[in-house]
Amino acid sequence: MLVSKAFYIDGLSKVQIAAEMGISRFRVARALAAARDVGIVSITLNSGAPMPELSERVRAHLRLRDAHVVEVYGDLDSLRTAVGRATGARLSEVLRDGESLGIGWGRTLDSMMDGVEHLPEVEVIQLSGRFEADRRNAAAELTRRAVALTGGAFHAIPAPFFVDDARVVNALRRHPEVAAVVAGFDQISTAVVSVGTVWPQPITIAFSSMPRRFTESLLDSGAVGEICGNLFSREGYTVESPLWRHLLTITPDQMRGIERVIGAAVHPVKAEAVRAVCQAAVINELVLDVELAHTLLRLPEVTSTLAD
Repeated sequence: MLVSKAFYIDGLSKVQIAAEMGISRFRVARALAAARDVGIVSITLNSGAPMPELSERVRAHLRLRDAHVVEVYGDLDSLRTAVGRATGARLSEVLRDGESLGIGWGRTLDSMMDGVEHLPEVEVIQLSGRFEADRRNAAAELTRRAVALTGGAFHAIPAPFFVDDARVVNALRRHPEVAAVVAGFDQISTAVVSVGTVWPQPITIAFSSMPRRFTESLLDSGAVGEICGNLFSREGYTVESPLWRHLLTITPDQMRGIERVIGAAVHPVKAEAVRAVCQAAVINELVLDVELAHTLLRLPEVTSTLAD
């Protein structure tokens, strides 16, 4: 850690570090390599330059209202941070006083509020119940920061996202406090969500704490993409699954009724999932990294079947 700080933060050369610490410069080089291998140090190349031409190509290819490609390269955490911050910047551009903002959650959205200094006064509505897998309480922290920036009202589903007993979920849906939040989904004018991958393996924290029988059924469902627990096939159809009876979350039809739904996604592995949710017309804006953008452009264009 000391060697990494001296080299990357303090700007010392390997020779200077070796002299100060009384070790050889070859040992310094090995320490720096080890720091990258174990994740103490990650390298991100982020020019910050706008990419309007590539963004327009992605927008047209996916039949979206808007797309924003972030020129960032690096490890997965670096991609998520950069795209998350760009999503927050887009949110601060488009929100207006008096709106209702729906917030999903995902690791790409964790850093969404990092560079945001102010948001208009809007009410904030969580789109899903609380996630038991969110041990860091990241979703609650994201929402808390959004509410602090807007100064508006806050509404959350006072129940878990997933419940093993479907009968309990039915009872919860009829509970007045839960029903009141769900009824508010129809008033949402802007929402921000993260796109998850289901196939070839679930890459979404939403399903990480579910019993194995549910995750196995996901792989057999034909779904490739996911938003807020909703599953979508390559063709953009909503995948009907017994899992739905166990979830407290916004529906695809409710998402399609929102004027602006901003999706965030990183890494080429999510290309099929992103194309699926665009084909399903559940998002109409997208923030993504440059490598995912190029991978999407190699897939077939989104057709008008479900998007119109």
